[in-house]
Amino acid sequence: MNRIYNFLGFFIGSLCHYRSQVTVQNLARAFPNASYGEVMQYRRSFYRNMGRILVESIFPFLPKLIAEPETIKHLQQIHHNKRNIILMIGHYGNWEALNKLPLTIDIPIQALYKPLKSKLWNSIAIKLRENYGARLIPSQHGIRTLIKEKDKPSITIFIADQFPGYQNGLPMKFMNQDTFIFTGAEKVAKKLNAFVAYVEMQPMTQHHWKIKLETICDYASETEDGFITKVYTQNLEKSIQREPSWWLWTHRRWK
Repeated sequence: MNRIYNFLGFFIGSLCHYRSQVTVQNLARAFPNASYGEVMQYRRSFYRNMGRILVESIFPFLPKLIAEPETIKHLQQIHHNKRNIILMIGHYGNWEALNKLPLTIDIPIQALYKPLKSKLWNSIAIKLRENYGARLIPSQHGIRTLIKEKDKPSITIFIADQFPGYQNGLPMKFMNQDTFIFTGAEKVAKKLNAFVAYVEMQPMTQHHWKIKLETICDYASETEDGFITKVYTQNLEKSIQREPSWWLWTHRRWK
């Protein structure tokens, strides 16, 4: 499979030049002390990893989740106490594989998503993502739906590193750049007084992904404004600094 990933990475990045300029620019700004050679190595590794994600997206039965028994037990205990759980992830690793979490834990799970403009592709995306038991909620209805169902404890997954628009997020430093950070997950967590954790998807061999949870807070409503968003962002940055090639560098995060 490594040869396939390498070929796809070369095809996407070097032959098709898919957002290659954006990728190099983002990497150079995020790692100002890196040499040109290091930036280009990050770029090659990123596109190779994109090849793996592409294969796992075309064949969604391939990726499998690995969760430590202690992690599952912890989440089940929180749910047993009739409390809501918010999991915050980034575009790091194969974030789509987290849609298989219902196969691992017996708790209702939903994720917020931004509907695609094409009705056909949107229906296909929903079918693929809900195929393993997770429910999708359109982002524009997310807060209203979750508050309405707050007495039905569940797990809600937020991809929280999107660009929220100028003046709509929390301004802070992220990867050496002034960045507006999405605060929607924190707002929902506070209204639900939820348990909140950061999730890192750690790549393993043979299409396996290990779920690593870092608790952000036990009771969201007891935290200061901005605390949840800041801790999430710091955790995501640590993941990226440790292995840059797994973050989505083609994303126009800094506009």
